Amino acid sequence: MGASEQSNQTPDPTPGQEACYIASLDLGTTTLRCFIYDKAMRVCGRAEEKVTLLYPSPERVEMDPNELWEKFVKVINAAISSAGLTAGNIRCLGLSTQRATFITWDRRTGETLHNFITWKDIRADALVTQWNASWKMKGIRFVGSLLYKILRKKRYMAASVLRFMNIQVNMRLKWVLENNERVKRLAREGNVMFGTIDCWLIYKLSEGKIHATDYSNASGTALYDPFIEDWNSFFLSLLAIPRNIFPELRNSVGDWGICPAKLFGAPIPITVVVSDQGASLCGSCGFKRGDVKITLGTGAFLNVNTGSDAHASVKGIYPVHGWKDMEGLVHMAEASSNDNGTVIEWGQMIGLYDSPSVTADLAVSVQDSKGVYFIPAFQGIQAPLSDANATGGFLGLSADTSKAHLVRAMLESLAFRIYQMYSAMLKEADYELLSLSKRLPLRVDGGVAQNDFLLQMIATLTGKTLERPKSIDVSALGCAFLAGMGAGIWKSRDELIPLRQVGRTFEPQMDQQPKLLGQMKEWERALQRFTKWHNNSSSENGVKYEGRKLAVDSGEADPCYKGDRSRHFSSECNASILHQEKSQEDGFFLLHGGIKNRCSVFVCSALFIFFLSLVLYG
Repeated sequence: MGASEQSNQTPDPTPGQEACYIASLDLGTTTLRCFIYDKAMRVCGRAEEKVTLLYPSPERVEMDPNELWEKFVKVINAAISSAGLTAGNIRCLGLSTQRATFITWDRRTGETLHNFITWKDIRADALVTQWNASWKMKGIRFVGSLLYKILRKKRYMAASVLRFMNIQVNMRLKWVLENNERVKRLAREGNVMFGTIDCWLIYKLSEGKIHATDYSNASGTALYDPFIEDWNSFFLSLLAIPRNIFPELRNSVGDWGICPAKLFGAPIPITVVVSDQGASLCGSCGFKRGDVKITLGTGAFLNVNTGSDAHASVKGIYPVHGWKDMEGLVHMAEASSNDNGTVIEWGQMIGLYDSPSVTADLAVSVQDSKGVYFIPAFQGIQAPLSDANATGGFLGLSADTSKAHLVRAMLESLAFRIYQMYSAMLKEADYELLSLSKRLPLRVDGGVAQNDFLLQMIATLTGKTLERPKSIDVSALGCAFLAGMGAGIWKSRDELIPLRQVGRTFEPQMDQQPKLLGQMKEWERALQRFTKWHNNSSSENGVKYEGRKLAVDSGEADPCYKGDRSRHFSSECNASILHQEKSQEDGFFLLHGGIKNRCSVFVCSALFIFFLSLVLYG
């Protein structure tokens, strides 16, 4: 993949110099980076700013939009300066952003109505639990299953296992619409605009002229239907979310307006808006159906190019979009693990090592983990188990367990999670996609991809060649690729393939694979001990679990508690307690009114089958 080292050749920023440089901005969960590339995809300059996450209460994780905007402008200016250029030398700008973080603002004034609510935020946890247990969702799953059996359409198979999750935008947005009085009032008046980070940045850059998002960012909201490639009107109606707050859908590559000269010293055309994972697949040159890339960052993502078809899954592998350019829309199947880089950071925080760079050496300093297994589930376990109530921890400790054994167990757990997701993907893939994926190498990127021990283990477990790029900043690279296409620097995806540079290749050690697969079976046995933990915890000592929140009967938790976020203490702050009480009421109804619920579902189902039979068979 494209090189990311500082170029030895300093460009000459003469007034008449051709505007042939690409600015690529990558906004992640913890960092905001901007890179300046030349036509050969060499990095001529770069700048970075830390993204500040705010924790106003235990359940909430936010970003200040004003601070984010200031850092956005600052980091682009700093990157241009570090390259020895001016804004007039920049041919185009591309934006790659994290998904599922959103904000709302006043349609009339552009004033934001609250902070950005990030994908890590769980304020809507009670709503998620309530809706997943509701008769409406049970009915949707039942009808989806029935329709799939009759019509064999993948869209209905996905509906048959549909469940809301905290990471999705839908319930967090519904929470805002129900609990923020100002948003509620303005929504009734038709004066609310909704947008993910990319959408809001474009709105600001266009000075309020463009309210739009691209297909890849829309597909990450769970308010969009990737099978019909439009906002999901059915669920918007079901959740009572007004359609008029949503942005226009646009191709990722195209005309996204022009940055005002007052921001950077000269106008800069914006030629791409794309999600970080879509940009990462593009930066890996994953242009063919069956191409697989793995991103090892704060979380871990496994993305498969599924061509022109959306992928339907029953194991939590979601259909999303990579990007849409002049050659068409790229569909992806995506599995994710929320805890990846967070595990590495946690190990450093508790003093197992001083720097993540030493973890690989620590792991190979011992022959094995000495029967110790680690479960990376600070935020539950995602696909293919999809257990939000799972917890993390070690199992198998003994008196002679050392730091090295613990570190090795942690790294092994990350590899096991990747293999879990990869295996689930292979099981669900159709024959053609399966055969393509088995022939192609795996491409890996992200900060944690610098760990040689982890990558070698993934290669051996999967039995696949693993390719690590020279530059791990692949989202920025892919964004630059697409921005260059939008500016006419390249005419097709094929022209980008020679620009990809592989830094190191990891070949599978097949003689070690049986041993690793045996270890993984034991790890999966350990994993079962950690599943449904929060759900099954006792109420002894005045403590009980409600979903993934911990309530203390003897008193209220501090509403500003900022301790271990794997235990989310509930508090009677703002309106969140109303949702918890409502959830408890619904839980009581579901417990004691279960028979009534099942009868209702049965009657509705029987009526549905009867009318469907009339339609089909007269």
